Formats: sequence, C-alpha cells, structure tokens
Amino acid sequence: MLKNFWYAVEFSRSVKDKPIPVTLMGQQYVLYRDPRGQVIALNNQCAHRGAALHRGWLEEGCLRCPYHGWKFNAEGQCVDIPADLPDVPISKRARVDTYPVQEKDGMVWLFVGDGSINEAAPIPDLLPELEDPQWRAVYGEYTWNAHYTRVIESNLDVSHAAFVHPPFFGNRDRATVDEYDVTTNGYSATATVKAPAPKRRTFLKYLLKEENRYSLTTITVCLPTINRIEIDFGFRGYKYIYYTTSIPLDGKTTLAKYIGLRNFLKFPWADGNSHENAYKTYLEDQDVVQTCYPLAAPTDFHQELLVASDALIIAYRKLLRSYQEKGWELPQPLVTETL
Repeated sequence: MLKNFWYAVEFSRSVKDKPIPVTLMGQQYVLYRDPRGQVIALNNQCAHRGAALHRGWLEEGCLRCPYHGWKFNAEGQCVDIPADLPDVPISKRARVDTYPVQEKDGMVWLFVGDGSINEAAPIPDLLPELEDPQWRAVYGEYTWNAHYTRVIESNLDVSHAAFVHPPFFGNRDRATVDEYDVTTNGYSATATVKAPAPKRRTFLKYLLKEENRYSLTTITVCLPTINRIEIDFGFRGYKYIYYTTSIPLDGKTTLAKYIGLRNFLKFPWADGNSHENAYKTYLEDQDVVQTCYPLAAPTDFHQELLVASDALIIAYRKLLRSYQEKGWELPQPLVTETL
C-alpha cells in the first residue's frame, strides 16, 4: 500500500449520522457525518483503552466511546471523561488522530500519509456521468481473497477474457489482442482496446446487432486503487462504465466497491441484471486471481514474463515501482483483526 495518496474507502451514500468502520491495510478508521453534513474521519481506537469507536454513538457532532464514555470532537480531542470529577482538566493527550476527507465521484476519500496534501496526486476526475440523468447507476461490493494489486490488474488484463469469462465474451479462438497504445502521467495509465462483444445472455445481448462482434473498451487505472472501464458497444451509443476502488484490508484481502453506470435500459427493474453480471464476472476472476503468487504483483520485471498484450499492466507496475523507490510503500499485515 502506498502512502501520501487519497483512498476511496466508502460510498458517500453509506456515510450518515451513525459511525461506520473502514480498514486500510490493517489500520482501522471510523467515519461519520457531523450536523453540517461533513464527513469526519478519526482513528477508530479510543485513546483510553483502545476500544473501537465505531461501536459508539454521536452526540452533538461528537463521538462517544462505548467502553467508558469518553467523548471526542471532530478534531479528535476528548471533551468529556464521565469518570473524572468535574474540576479535573482533560489531558491534551486524550485525543485520537484525525484524517483529511473529501467527497467526489460518489465516494468518500481519505488521505493517508505523512506528506503534504498539496504535494499528493489529485483525486481523479473519472466519473462525471454519475451526475448525468442520462445514466443509471448501481452500487455494490465484494471481497477478494487476493492482494489489491492483483485485483487491480484483473481489471487491466485485456487478454484473459476468452479464458476466464468464456460465457460472457465468447470462445477462445478470438483471444488475439491487437497492439494498443498506453498513455500515462505520474499516477495513472489509460488504454483503449478492441474486445469481443458480450455473449452472455443479458438484456443488452438482445439489443445489439448480431454483427457487432467487437466493442471498444477504454481502461484507466489511477493510483492507488481506482479502475474505470468504459465499454462502447458500437450500437446507438450504448455504453457501460464500471468504476471501482480496490481497498486493501490487509496483505491478502481486498474489498472492492463498485459503481456501474449504463445509458440504456435505465429502468430500476434492469438493475438486477447489472449486479448479476458484475458478480458472475467477479467470481470467475477471483477463482484464478486468488491463486497468483507472489501475493502482490511484482514490480521486478524479471520475476514474471510479460508480453505485448500486458502493456497496460506493465505501465501500472512501473507507476507502482516509481513510488516504491520514493519510499512511499507501507508495511503489509497479512491478516486484519476484526473489531
């Protein structure tokens, strides 16, 4: 996991006036909205005895610990210790860490690191369609038994579909990948590739012309955890966008939260089909991805043999390596403790 980046850790719609926990590589945080509607992020462990604050409750914009009732304000400072006499001053050490938060593209973003926010990569502007009434959005999540870099790469891999997803993308005699270009900057990479048109029995299959055997897919990865996949089906402007954040819970577990958008069949009754296709694809991918070793995608290019069709993965690994060499990689616990 890289430090000094913004991490999309939760759907904005899920953060309300009840505290909820989030985890990043073994570190526990708690999110809630204050009376103004602003999202607050604190360390989830109480400064007193380490109890999980997300099990507590809100009082006038402050978070009350469920163990001994210590009360923390939005700046992380304890403002009430019920067991103390009224005239006992509260130590300045009675506080928990706070973290910068932003909301964008339907997600809550948390800044993790010891560097300046002003020097960090900006939060990517990748989902303007979310505010467009011409698009219908669905939300979902699932857990991978895999390192987050392997999960991200499964979304960048343009040559696996015919073998891992044959029910959706057709048979294996169409596995050849044409050459494609990758554009990069200091924290993202993008490529557009030609891919087989979907074959799984979906609503869209019945809308597309049979002669449309291929679609154009534009894939973007933004450090540290964001993927955007836009599929242009080449028929009446129909497109589907799959936007996901792959949240590293620990060194071998990843929580993926996705937003799927479509500009066709924009009816609530069609949402189930979008969820079903995403879930089936996830199961097919995880069955293979969880077997990959080493657990983390290696940035030593002598360790795995990558080829031309892996150009986007190569670009991603080069980005990772540049920040590893900068000293921005954090230790990776293998297992996350459950609170």
